[in-house]
Amino acid sequence: MILFSLVFFLFIAVVLNHLYLWKPHDMSLFYNGNSPLFFAHRGASTIAPENTISAFTQAVKGGVPAIEIDVIRTLDSVLLCSHNFDLERKTDCDGYIDEMPYDRIKDANAALNWNSKKEGMPRLEDVLKIVPKHVRLNIEIKSRSFDDVSAVRNVVELIKGEDFINRTIISSFNPFVIWYVKWINPYVLTGFLYNNLDYFFMINVVHPDCLHTTAELVSESLVKFAKQRGFALNIWTVNTKPAIDWLIDLKVDGIITDRIELLPT
Repeated sequence: MILFSLVFFLFIAVVLNHLYLWKPHDMSLFYNGNSPLFFAHRGASTIAPENTISAFTQAVKGGVPAIEIDVIRTLDSVLLCSHNFDLERKTDCDGYIDEMPYDRIKDANAALNWNSKKEGMPRLEDVLKIVPKHVRLNIEIKSRSFDDVSAVRNVVELIKGEDFINRTIISSFNPFVIWYVKWINPYVLTGFLYNNLDYFFMINVVHPDCLHTTAELVSESLVKFAKQRGFALNIWTVNTKPAIDWLIDLKVDGIITDRIELLPT
């Protein structure tokens, strides 16, 4: 009986410690004094096809200090930059990225709706090669279900070196993606994406370093909460100057936008 009680109380102590006695990583090195930090959403997506080499290159040329990238894992474990699982929406192919090998997707034209030359969906590893070291990264892992964490290990492997780990956030709407990232490498910076409060309680389970909040849910109380708990607060997707100015006044940490022309000079 005594042994059972000791084990029980030890278990409770471990659970309480995990849920309440933890702190997010210090993000000061990531922001490096740039507050708010502006992220080009899917690259410079209003002047080039989103999530393409052109979009990321244009964002860098435009002086944006950080870029947001969506990634999906193909059937044969290649990480492609795409917001959509289905190919029909943005390319001249059909099917689902996560159900097909890379060889069947690599020639898909991601510039289908643009008056520009044909351009494919880049592999994440190719994007990382062309992004300068001063540019911060927010890599959003897309998943179709809570148990879809298949891309996590591949992404963590790509950013584990010193060139990337301190300037990269891995974010996701899926809290189990965040948990799995921390399980593999607790030093990787993570951001929990949400557009409602249904799963907000999961932050104490999966331990993100940043809250990636839709602009509609931002309030002074949320900013106060984030500051008190040590979370960085990055807001998406903000595409008007009054909204950007309001968020600057609130002193949020990051602003994710499609319209890089609105960034303060």
